[in-house]
Amino acid sequence: MAEVAGKSRALSFTGLTAGVKGWTLNLVGDTLETTDQNDSGHRTYIVGLDGWTASCEANWDTTNTVSIGDSATLTLTIVSGTEYYSGTALVAAITVNSIVDGVVSATISFQGTGECVLTSA
Repeated sequence: MAEVAGKSRALSFTGLTAGVKGWTLNLVGDTLETTDQNDSGHRTYIVGLDGWTASCEANWDTTNTVSIGDSATLTLTIVSGTEYYSGTALVAAITVNSIVDGVVSATISFQGTGECVLTSA
């Protein structure tokens, strides 16, 4: 197994010009219980709907134009040019963080709509 340094990761989304420090991708799937009396006391499940969310931590940039409700392709790069996740996402939340002895930063949350695809070259 080959580990990957975080410094090679990247994120792109129309209007987001901030210096992204890190990102998180959550791929989720519903599990639907199908247990009945014939299952010998063991729960059984099937897969239901799936979905995804993402978020990023970034240094705030005054040229940012991203705002709540924006929709665009979100690309989350794991290995530059060879491995990335992408899909259409909506900006769900923006939290701006400011402290007296630090850089203004932001947490931006995305709600995926449709499929999030892993591409490996």
